[in-house]
Amino acid sequence: MRKRDKIRRAISGLVLLSIPLSLVGFFFLLQGEFHDIRQLRTVVDRSVERRATLASLLVDHLDVQTGQQGYILTGRSEFLEPYTRGKSRIASDFSKLDQQASENPSYAGDTAVLKRLSASKLAFVEASLAQTRAGDLAASRAIIAEGTGKRLMDAIRSEVQRLDRIEERRLARTIGIRDESRLRIETTTYLLLAVFSVLLALVGIVTARAVRARKIQLLRADELAARFRAVINGTADGLMLLDEEGNIRGTNPSITRLFGYDEDELIGRHNTFLMADPPVLEDSMKWLRRVGVAGRDGAGGRQEFTGRRKDESRFETDVTISQIAPGAGYVAIVRDVTNQKRVEGLKTEFVSTVSHELRTPLTSIGGALGLISSGAVGPVGEKAMRLVQIAYNNCERLVRLINDILDIEKIEAGKMHFDMRRLRVSPLIDRVVASNTHFAADRGVTLEAHHPAWPLVVEGDADRLEQLLTNLVSNAIKYSPSGGMVEIIARQEGTNVRIDVCDRGAGIPEEFRSRIFGKFAMADSSDSRARGGTGLGLSIAREIAQRHNGQISFSERQGGGTTFSVDLPMICEMGSEEESALSTGLPAILHLDDDHDCLDIVSSTFAGRANIVSVATLEEARATAASGSFAAAIIDVGVAPHSGLSLVPILRTMQPSAKLVLFTAADEPYEQGEVDAVLIKSRHSVEDLVATTMRLIEQPGKSR
Repeated sequence: MRKRDKIRRAISGLVLLSIPLSLVGFFFLLQGEFHDIRQLRTVVDRSVERRATLASLLVDHLDVQTGQQGYILTGRSEFLEPYTRGKSRIASDFSKLDQQASENPSYAGDTAVLKRLSASKLAFVEASLAQTRAGDLAASRAIIAEGTGKRLMDAIRSEVQRLDRIEERRLARTIGIRDESRLRIETTTYLLLAVFSVLLALVGIVTARAVRARKIQLLRADELAARFRAVINGTADGLMLLDEEGNIRGTNPSITRLFGYDEDELIGRHNTFLMADPPVLEDSMKWLRRVGVAGRDGAGGRQEFTGRRKDESRFETDVTISQIAPGAGYVAIVRDVTNQKRVEGLKTEFVSTVSHELRTPLTSIGGALGLISSGAVGPVGEKAMRLVQIAYNNCERLVRLINDILDIEKIEAGKMHFDMRRLRVSPLIDRVVASNTHFAADRGVTLEAHHPAWPLVVEGDADRLEQLLTNLVSNAIKYSPSGGMVEIIARQEGTNVRIDVCDRGAGIPEEFRSRIFGKFAMADSSDSRARGGTGLGLSIAREIAQRHNGQISFSERQGGGTTFSVDLPMICEMGSEEESALSTGLPAILHLDDDHDCLDIVSSTFAGRANIVSVATLEEARATAASGSFAAAIIDVGVAPHSGLSLVPILRTMQPSAKLVLFTAADEPYEQGEVDAVLIKSRHSVEDLVATTMRLIEQPGKSR
C-alpha cells in the first residue's frame, strides 16, 4: 500500500511539474513566433523600399530622357528641368540602393549592371546636349534618331524589371518560409493544447484519487482513534496524560473508578495530588526527568505508591510512567495492586509455613524412617519393613517437592544466592554422574560422560549448576528404558560451552513441548505419572541457566530419544593465570577445523607440548587471532561454507611471526610460499602434524 501511494505521489508530481514546463516551452515558442513576425515585417519593408527605389530610378531616367528630347527639339532651356531633376535623383536612388546592400549582404552586386547602363545613358544624354548647346541641332537630332538612347533606356527598363522580379521572388520565398513556420507553430500549439488537456485530466484524476484516498485515511484514522479511545476507556487500569511538569492533562474513566475524582477535578493538578504521602515536588520532578520512552524492555519508569481516594481511603498502586516523546509529556498507567499485595502476603505466609512447619517435621520423619529401615533400632518384620519403605519413599518425595517449591520461589523473588566463581566443566559433570549413579542403577540405566578434549571454563555457582544438570540427568534416567544409556556430552560451541544430556526415551509429546519448562508441567500420560516427579525440575533448571546468562533447549535425538542442551558463556582458558600459555611456558597454537572429532584428537595429541585453541568457524578464528598471540596456526582448507585459505592473509597480517600449516583432506596442489607446510590427512598422521608443527615453531627466524 505504501509503495502504491509513493508511485501515485510520484506521478502526481511529474504531472504537476510538466504543466509549468510546458507553459514555459509555449512561452518561448510564442516569443520565437513574434520574433519571426518582426523579422518578416522588416524584410517586407526593405523589399517594398527597394522596389520603390528601383521604380523611382526608372522614372528618373525617363525624366532625363524627356528633358533631353524637349531641349533638343525646341532649343529652349526650360525644357531641361526634367533632365536636371531626374539626374540629381538618380544619384540619390543609387545611394539608397548601396545603403540597402550594406544592410543586407544578399543585395550586394545586384545593381552593378544597372549602374553601368545608367552611366552610359547619362553620358549619351550629356553628349547630345553638348552638341545642342554648341548650336549643332542637326547632329543632336541625328544621334537621337539612330536609336542609341532608346536602346539604353530599354535596357535600363529591362534591368529594373529584372531586379524587381528578383526582389519579388525573394519576398515570396521569405513569405513562404514564414507560412511554413506559422503552420508548424499552429500544429505545435494545437498539440500543446491537447497535452494541456490531457495533463489537466490526469491532474483531475490524480487529485480525485488523492482526495478519495485522504478520505479513506481520515475514516481509518477516525476508526483507529475511536478504537483507541475504546481501548483506553475500557481498560481496567487507570491512565493519565501528564505534561512536562507532571501536571495532569487527561484521564480515562478508570481513574475516576480508582480515585473517585472526575476528570474535571484532576485536570491541571500535579500527579502527586493522588498520593497518600506525596514526596517533595523537587524529588518527584527529578525522578520524572529520568523516565525514558517505553520500549521492548517495558515502560520508562515504574514505582509503587499508596494512593489516596476522594473519600480519604488508601489503597496500594503500581504506576508505570513513560515519556511519549521528547517534549511531548508522559503517560502514566495506574494499577490497583491491593489484592495482589494481599495474595503475595498469603503466598509468603504459605512458603514460610511450608519451610518451617512442614520441612522440619518431614526431615525428622524421614530420618526416623531411615533409621528403622536400616535396622538401627532393631529388627523389623518383612511386612512392617515394606510399609516403612513405602512411607520413607513418600516422605522423600514430599521433601523434594517442598525443596523445589522453595527453590523456585527464591529464584522468582531474586532471593536465591549465587556464588559465582570460575570452574571447570569436566569436574562438574563427574560430580553429577557420581551423585546419580545409584539412581540410574536402580532404573537399569547406564550413565556415560564425554569430556571435552581440552579444559573448558565457565563462571557460575557450582552447587546450582550441579542442581541444574542433576535435574536434567534424573529426568533423562526416569524416561529411559531399562538397559538404556544416558550420555552427558560437553563441548565448545562457538563462544559457549554446551552440555548435552541425551536419552533414548519415547521423546516429548508434540502437545507438551510448548509448556515443558512451565511450573508443575508433566507429560499427561499414565506412564509418565508413574515415573514420579514434582514437575518443577525443568522450570528450576531453566531459571538457573538464565541466572548464568545461559539458556536451555531440547531437540529430538536421531534414532529416538531427546537431547536437552545447556549453553553457558565460556571463559577463555588462556585468560586463566594458572593455565595460560604464559604460565605453563607452552606455545599457543590456533587450530581451525569444522570437524569436532579432529579438533579433539589434535588437541589431545598436542597435550603437554603446546596449548591448542580450537575453533570451528572462520569468524571464531578471526576473533581469536585478534585477541592473543600464537606461535603457529593449523588450518583446514574445507571449512564450510568458505575456504580456510582465506584465513592465511589475515594471519600473515595479525600474526606475522606465526608458522602456518595446512592440515586438510583435499588432495590438491597448494602454493608452499604462502604457508610453511602442507599435510594431507590421508597421507600424514596426527603425530606427523605434531612433529612438523613443533619443528617449525622451534626453527629460528620468521615465516616466509
